[in-house]
Amino acid sequence: MTYRFIGYAIVSEDGMLADASGRIPPALIVKADQEFFMRGLDAAAALVHGKNSAEQPTSPTRRR
Repeated sequence: MTYRFIGYAIVSEDGMLADASGRIPPALIVKADQEFFMRGLDAAAALVHGKNSAEQPTSPTRRR
């Protein structure tokens, strides 16, 4: 059996993405990037996420 690992990363020039409340400002969110990311999550057999993974719209439908 073979496994394929795929990683997604969000990076910025200054190393800061979140605002003072810990959220990514809407101006930094690109719809096409979000759709690509969500398709990857929906197709995965297993996920390793950060603490805010429940914020994804389709998270409740994924097996935990």
